[in-house]
Order: sequence, then C-alpha cells, then structure tokens
Amino acid sequence: MIKEELSNLYNLQEMQNRCQQLKGGLKSHPDLKNLLKLKKDAGEMEAHLEEKNKRIHAMENQLHKMEQIIEDTCISMKQVDERIYSGEVTTVKELKILEEKRKAAQLKVEKYEEEALLIMEELDKLKADLPQEMQLANQMKAQYREKQLKIQQEIGKMKAELNLLQKQIQQLETSISPELLEKFYKIKRIKDNPVAMISDGKCSGCMVEVSIMIALEAKKHEKLVYCENCGRILV
Repeated sequence: MIKEELSNLYNLQEMQNRCQQLKGGLKSHPDLKNLLKLKKDAGEMEAHLEEKNKRIHAMENQLHKMEQIIEDTCISMKQVDERIYSGEVTTVKELKILEEKRKAAQLKVEKYEEEALLIMEELDKLKADLPQEMQLANQMKAQYREKQLKIQQEIGKMKAELNLLQKQIQQLETSISPELLEKFYKIKRIKDNPVAMISDGKCSGCMVEVSIMIALEAKKHEKLVYCENCGRILV
C-alpha cells in the first residue's frame, strides 16, 4: 500500500511541476516579446504610411491650388495684353499701369511655377517608395497575425493541458492518505520536490549519497524513508 501511495505521490509531484511550468509559460510565453515587437514595428510602419499619405494629399491639394492661381493669373495677363494692344489705352500713364500690372502677374506666375515644380519633385520622391512600403507594411501585418495565431493556439493547448492536470491532481490526491499529503506539503513549504529518487546511490534532491541502510529501507517500501541530508521523502 505504501509503495502505491509513494508512486502516486511522486506522480503528484511531477504533475505539479508540470503545472508550474505551464503557468510560467502562460505568464511569459517565449514568443510574446517578439510578437509585441512585431506589433510595434507594424504599428510604426502603418503610422509612417498614414503620415506620408496625408503629406502627399496635402501637397496635391496645394499643387492644385497653385495651378489654379497660375491659370487665373495667366488669364489676367492675357486680358491685360488685350487691353494694351487693343488701342483702348490712350495715355502713357494708363499704359504704364497696365505694363506694371502685367509684370507683377508675370513674376507671380514664375514664382508659383517654380514652387509648383519643387512640390512636384517632392511628390515624385514621396510616391517613388510608396508601393514597396505598402507591401512591406502588409507583410509585417500578415507576419504579426500569423505569429499571433500560432501563439494563441499554443496558449490554448497549454491551458487545456493545465486544466486537465489540475483535475488529475485533485483525483490523485484522493488516492493518497491525508497524513502522507500533509508531510509532503510540509516539506514542500521549505524545499522543492519533496519526493526524491535514489539514483546511483544519491538523493536526486540534494545529490548527496545515501547510506546503504537507508537505500535498502527505501527499496522495501514498508515505511516512509527520509534523506538523512535534506529530509526529502525517498522512493
């Protein structure tokens, strides 16, 4: 009877260790850090593209307004030219005013055309890498979703195993006497793995050699035998 209880006690210990391992894995999954980095990188790329598209949109609007100003100013210049060469102007003063008006309009057109050219050059630069950046952003998002799904599946399996182990632990505890369980948990409060095996003549808990007498007593499984060095239950 004691042999079976000790075997169950050792199995209980192994299950509890596996539970702790699973809980640790759920709390700090090894790939969670990489997943968070992927999410951050994908978010930064998406923000960069959003800002870039806003910049492109704003510049296109600005360019459209400048082109409209250039067109309107050119129409105004044409109207001034028509007046100058129509024969309607009869005084030098009026002619001078019109010529100055035309000159100012010409300078305005040249200024806006120069600025529009700079904007078009910048737009070309902004748009040049846009397809590649959008492709990279999509790849990063896809990689994040794939990694997230994989981790969710792994965590789901770990949770399922943990739930099953916890049920098995409860069932296993019922097959062990309350007195033995009490001793087990008393030792566990101060030492990991209260149950130790004798391997190559040594206690697997403290790795100290046990006496031949203790080893023989433990092998008989007639009573509880403790390691003389660490106090663990020997099986």
